[in-house]
Amino acid sequence: MAGNLIGGAALGQAFRMLSESITQAGKTSVCFDSNFRRLNSTLLSIKPVLEDIERLNNALEGRESEIDIFKKRLEEGEKLVRKSAKIKPYNVCKRWYYSKKLADLEQSTMKFFEVHGLMQSCRDRKKILVALKEEGEKLDEIYATLKDMKLNKTPRISTI
Repeated sequence: MAGNLIGGAALGQAFRMLSESITQAGKTSVCFDSNFRRLNSTLLSIKPVLEDIERLNNALEGRESEIDIFKKRLEEGEKLVRKSAKIKPYNVCKRWYYSKKLADLEQSTMKFFEVHGLMQSCRDRKKILVALKEEGEKLDEIYATLKDMKLNKTPRISTI
């Protein structure tokens, strides 16, 4: 399903587990069908972003701790989905409680990924700007050196 497309090890595995739990719970528990559908829809909407984050993090040799933040959040969701799937239809109080928890999970997941993704994006942009500034300074030094070499160079007259 949705989890199969995320290629990375840590984040992809957590995403896959949550996605499979939602699918499995949706088949076995009709109590939370609408919650599971909404949660699955949310996962599908953030999947491309998670793929990009993990791919770029690997390409840029980023910190694993950043990926672990997202991974832990997905694992928490997976545990809640598994717990809620065990609730019996006749247990109205628990059904209401877990329905509320699943709705909160969906909302908080979107908010969590929005905030943390934005923060990582801002930090990454700052890193890029710093790197560009440093490269620009190096290019300025090279240009100045070449300019000095051109000014100090006198044409040689060939004596043949």
